[in-house]
Amino acid sequence: MHKQLIIQILEDNYARATVFEFFGIAYPNYLNESLEQVAAYYGLDIQVLADALEQIKGKSPVFDYNYLELPVLISYLKFTHHEYARAKLPHIKKNMELLGMEEELAVFQRFSRDLQKHILLEEKVIFPFILNLHELLEEFDPRIAAQVVKENSTEVLCASHTTDDDEMRELREVTSGYTYQSDDSIVKKVLMTDLKRLEEDIHVHANIEDDILFRKAKLAEKQVKERLQSHYRNN
Repeated sequence: MHKQLIIQILEDNYARATVFEFFGIAYPNYLNESLEQVAAYYGLDIQVLADALEQIKGKSPVFDYNYLELPVLISYLKFTHHEYARAKLPHIKKNMELLGMEEELAVFQRFSRDLQKHILLEEKVIFPFILNLHELLEEFDPRIAAQVVKENSTEVLCASHTTDDDEMRELREVTSGYTYQSDDSIVKKVLMTDLKRLEEDIHVHANIEDDILFRKAKLAEKQVKERLQSHYRNN
């Protein structure tokens, strides 16, 4: 890979553009340069860069998130939030601006704002409540338990968390299903690939939250309430 041109590396897998972005490499300016040359320009370890690119295989491996305990599951979901904010959304926005896609950019900006509001609700309200439930099961305190179940409930938070099943519908429509032509620029091919992967990521993320996180949280809430009722009966 060291001698391969940047354009060849990207054409093998457009998702590799995220690696270049991570290392701060303005890859559209170096499409006909080798990886070795670009690494030298940026003062990067060529092997570290090559290894990072090799790790991008396309689809993410299938993993059973049911095995994760609530704190680990929430840590994973927070990590994906930070990836959206730090890398994925800015990378897509930058390429839309580079391509002069004003209509698509306006749609993407609306989508990004809605997504960030959704993330804020989770990180400021939903995740702390669920972590409180988990901590009460680890070390039960009836006074704290009474306050936690009084302030919130999984039923209410599930309802507030519900989002459109197809959040990226408008983006998909305005980009004709994230399609590109063979003679389109490498930046547009990367952009459409990133949008498609983002939609796939969001569906996985939503399924983890709806099917696993909230199911585990409801069970934890039920157990906390049962312990609280038992405490009241015995005191």
